[in-house]
Amino acid sequence: MTRALGGRMHRLLAKGRRAIRPLAYLAMWFAAVLGAQAVREAFVFVPGFVPWDGESPRDFFVFTGGAACFTAVAVLICVGHIPVRSVVGRFVDGLGLRPASRRQAVQWAVAGLATAAALWAGAELVDLLPGLISVPDAEDPRSIAVADTSTLVRFCYGLIAPAPLEELFYRAPLLALWLALLTAQHRGNWTAHRWLRWSLMAAAITISTVWFAAGHHLGGSVNVAHAALAGVILTAAALRQRSLVPALLGHGLYDAYAFAWA
Repeated sequence: MTRALGGRMHRLLAKGRRAIRPLAYLAMWFAAVLGAQAVREAFVFVPGFVPWDGESPRDFFVFTGGAACFTAVAVLICVGHIPVRSVVGRFVDGLGLRPASRRQAVQWAVAGLATAAALWAGAELVDLLPGLISVPDAEDPRSIAVADTSTLVRFCYGLIAPAPLEELFYRAPLLALWLALLTAQHRGNWTAHRWLRWSLMAAAITISTVWFAAGHHLGGSVNVAHAALAGVILTAAALRQRSLVPALLGHGLYDAYAFAWA
């Protein structure tokens, strides 16, 4: 009887840990998103940078504090239940931020460069579509923001300001959903039906892509169209490699080139 009671308690604790992990992952995701936003806000301290999206020193400290608070929440959720290092490791691996081997790191780098090339080619093709309106750089607040900064600052802004924030916000949830569906499939759960799995992913990708494109209206309809295509390309890169790294690298390199030299 004692063994049976002990076994039951062990199963209950295991279920409790499984329920706690998603809460810790969610807190870490919020911390990562707010941290990426803080990096973007940090450019307000760069001489010559003109705030274009409400950036301010106050917002930098607000987002930095928010990231620290959610990190603390994630730690508090784990304390006494599951090792913090284990949860952090699984969160990082879940987003595919840590290559398992040197070969995989090279594959992600190549995929990132291919993604950047696909984004550039997509932008060129979209520019050829009739009826789309493009806002001149002299009127685009994003271009005005970095117009009086150096090429190095413009390159760094494009590389680390938009991409990490947008990939964490738009593509990371899609990657997490895809991996969760694959895990459920391997376990023989309800997502074993391929049509159901792909229907869920198609709906999630559509919502994410439309939302992502709508957020790029400042450059005119041509920029919205390119953002929609870019959303599909970046999502494909992340899901194909099961990692956020190729999307981060490709997106960052494309934006860096666009801000620095295009």
